[in-house]
Amino acid sequence: MKSKKGFSLVEVLLALAVGGIVLMAASSLLVTISQAWANRPATRDAFDAHVNGIAHFLTAMLEEASGSGANSKGNNVIELARPVGFSDRDDPLIKFYLPEAPPFFYWPHGLASRVHTYFQFDEGEGFYLLWYTELQELEKGENGILQPEDEDQLFRSQVSPYFSEVYYCYYGEEESAEGDQKEWAIESSLEENVESGKFRLPDFIKIVFNWEEENLERTITLAIKNQAPSGIEEEGR
Repeated sequence: MKSKKGFSLVEVLLALAVGGIVLMAASSLLVTISQAWANRPATRDAFDAHVNGIAHFLTAMLEEASGSGANSKGNNVIELARPVGFSDRDDPLIKFYLPEAPPFFYWPHGLASRVHTYFQFDEGEGFYLLWYTELQELEKGENGILQPEDEDQLFRSQVSPYFSEVYYCYYGEEESAEGDQKEWAIESSLEENVESGKFRLPDFIKIVFNWEEENLERTITLAIKNQAPSGIEEEGR
């Protein structure tokens, strides 16, 4: 009768070693996958938080501008204007005034105040704010408005490197009466009156941000009217 032979001690140790290596590799792969999965929403959430933060920041600034009653040219406290250095061939930028600016506006002498701000959308670089403060040395331009002497004196602060594109949203025609039927129009550039050559301020802007082939868009209200301290819009005189 033949006796059955079992595994030798060396074979058992070798099998245990190979099994341990396989188990370690599997555990390492599981940890790697788990970490990648855990980091995925965190990165996506960071992008979402970035976009939401910008939307809140812009809304707060425009509300501050609307409360200042700074624009004496008309009812709109937000306007279209060309910064110093821009020619008549350049489209104007969205402009507003902040009597008390947030800490975002910082210049060599500390926190800035009485700030004139422009939205600058650059598809190649991002979303920026061009701005200057009345605390700088200014001179009257051709339109009689105080501004820096040279475009190099404008500050340029980046709001987001993830800016992709902007759309301008208009409700109804510029000359439409109160009872006229109105429709929304979304344009990729500012609406220009061919006859007068003047540009029309949009009611909203839709800003699109892009990160790793994912787009997020936020809509910002622009057509804010000057109001009297009571909250009732002032009648034209």
